[in-house]
Amino acid sequence: MDKLQKVKVALRESEQWFRAIFNQTFRFIELIEPIGIIMEGNHTALKFGGIASSQVICCPLWEACWADFSPDVEDFSASEGEA
Repeated sequence: MDKLQKVKVALRESEQWFRAIFNQTFRFIELIEPIGIIMEGNHTALKFGGIASSQVICCPLWEACWADFSPDVEDFSASEGEA
């Protein structure tokens, strides 16, 4: 096996480890582009929340389905910013 093949195998194994940990985590974890677009969310949290990946992938973080806060939370956030 040459050096390039070894690197490819190592990269594939590393990605498998990452995906296993990423997708089995119960807390919601997302991969986000620097401009705030969601690239991927972990499967376990999406399933637990009853959220389809199509509802969040390619969506701006602030427009994602879980971003609906009650008016009380929004009012609290606004009042904290004024203090």
